[in-house]
Amino acid sequence: MTLAELTTLISGGGHVEVEVHAIDPMIYVAYLVSGERRQPLTKGGRRARRFPSRYAAMRALAQTGLPEAVFVHRSPYGEMIGLEGNADENEMRERVPLQTEALRSLQPRR
Repeated sequence: MTLAELTTLISGGGHVEVEVHAIDPMIYVAYLVSGERRQPLTKGGRRARRFPSRYAAMRALAQTGLPEAVFVHRSPYGEMIGLEGNADENEMRERVPLQTEALRSLQPRR
């Protein structure tokens, strides 16, 4: 699903949940969430759309009309100290409102 398709879905009144995963400090990937299934947002085709910063992801998603998104940051702490286990246990999930005055005032990039 592209940002344009997401905009159409939201404007049609569809309930949409999006998670944005911090893959790296400079790579964020947004996923459309449906139950336990996650589908990456794309530029078109099969490649996941990458955002260079948290702010870039927030701005792009705000322009679709999405009211909020969940940002997910996983911690490598357990791996760094040699603990076995699931990385999901060391993740921070933050629900971020996107329809704030500051984000709404931004013009789309051309």
